[in-house]
Amino acid sequence: MNELYDKLIIRIIFALIICFIIYIYKQAHLILFPSIKHQILKKFSPSKNSTDTIHLFGRIIGIGIIYSNIVINVSDGMYFALGQLFLESIMVIALYLASLYILESIVLYNFEYADEILRRKNYAYAIICFSHSISLAYILKTVIKVSNSSLIMTLFLWLFAVVLIGFCSKTFQIISKLSFNRLLVQKSLAVAISYMGFILGLCTIISSSLDHSLQDIKWYTIQVILKILLSIIIIPIIRKGLIWVFSIQDDLQLKKDDTDDSNLSVELGYGIYEGAILFTSCFLTTVITGNIYYGNFYPLF
Repeated sequence: MNELYDKLIIRIIFALIICFIIYIYKQAHLILFPSIKHQILKKFSPSKNSTDTIHLFGRIIGIGIIYSNIVINVSDGMYFALGQLFLESIMVIALYLASLYILESIVLYNFEYADEILRRKNYAYAIICFSHSISLAYILKTVIKVSNSSLIMTLFLWLFAVVLIGFCSKTFQIISKLSFNRLLVQKSLAVAISYMGFILGLCTIISSSLDHSLQDIKWYTIQVILKILLSIIIIPIIRKGLIWVFSIQDDLQLKKDDTDDSNLSVELGYGIYEGAILFTSCFLTTVITGNIYYGNFYPLF
């Protein structure tokens, strides 16, 4: 019975430590995101600004996703486990915030948090930030898993993943028929949902490509790049297959506002269609690129 009580107390201690680390995570936003300083330091009222709620809780869920893959081993002693957890957490927080800063600087370089969230209450901007938080959390979770908590390997894999995400994120304008910046200015939910499907699918591909054993860095890098190139070939095949099976008609129609001929809008349904097709295609592609094992079989054709 005493053993059960001891284990319960240890778990409570670790829970308090994690809460303290999340507090540090909150304060760390002030370094990379100074524009939201006054918003972070004051009391938060979820019902007052729902766009800010989406933005904030995207990051809270993201840190939870990352921590779901962190292992706490107390076999070497309580103090050693606490120290390891604290150091690992500081590294995770720094990499996660840096990832968000880099990706949002690439994708949302024309937009500011204070303008879009606090003043304009732009739901499209909030949804895009939410999708960034979730996507990057899954990438970082995979990086921690593959690196086995090695600091050097974690940094290498993180840099590699960020380069891949930054480069691939610019392909949205090629894949989608929607004008990202123009529709985001108009607070279009269609472009937000479409982009969400795109970035979640993209990070699913990258995460799947990264998720295999790391023994030799050179061979590992080649394997990751080959998997991504293979995915680029497979995704259009699956996408066209889905469209053909369900007889989906690409009925994009840009509607002109009566007050301004230059102000064009897109139906929400089209954004949902693009986002769902892109995400599903990427998700099914990971089955082809990662879940086929040949063993001793050699194809005869």
